[in-house]
Amino acid sequence: MDNKGLEKLDQLLLKYGNDDSILSASELDGYFAAIVSGPRRIDPGLWYPPIWAEQLPKWASDKEGEHFTTLAVELMSEAAYMLDEEPDDYQAIFLADSNGKGEKLIVSQWCAGYLRGAQVAGWIEAELPEALQASLATIRLHGEEEGMDALNAMSDEAYDASVATVEPAAVALYQYWQQHLEPVLPARREEAKVGRNDPCSCGSGKKYKQCCLRS
Repeated sequence: MDNKGLEKLDQLLLKYGNDDSILSASELDGYFAAIVSGPRRIDPGLWYPPIWAEQLPKWASDKEGEHFTTLAVELMSEAAYMLDEEPDDYQAIFLADSNGKGEKLIVSQWCAGYLRGAQVAGWIEAELPEALQASLATIRLHGEEEGMDALNAMSDEAYDASVATVEPAAVALYQYWQQHLEPVLPARREEAKVGRNDPCSCGSGKKYKQCCLRS
């Protein structure tokens, strides 16, 4: 996705978000990386509401909602492709901060999104091999408030070294779960099944067959 698409995602997430929702394209990228990494396919009706902390947007227009959904699905598809087809070249969407000493990568939002996605996908509490526990611990360190003190105590070199392990950790977790796939996750909501010609549950305003059914 180009910078224009990422900037538009940032704008829409901030415009329609709330204190508990995903608020940046970086965080959304981490969220989707965890969603596509899990052992089961997650229906859009399950992954879409948590983006907004269950407070779905009231879009100014159907076109705006459709545009967000299109960009979000594109971002998720790119994450899935890179993790699966080009793991050695996988690049997460991190933020950068220029502090006068060069550019410093900020991974906290991406990692927070990843942990949210792992929670939604239902595998964050799964028993993992020791090496994979370490991979998830790396992401937790940068994505949870509990890791702030440890990160603040790091030298610049130690911080950079820790950041450099985040993408390999995501790749390792993806590859592990691809070897332990489960059947498609059944819908857990008690809502009536969405028909092909009904409005999509993601809130885009489009018919289901023209929106998330295609993903």
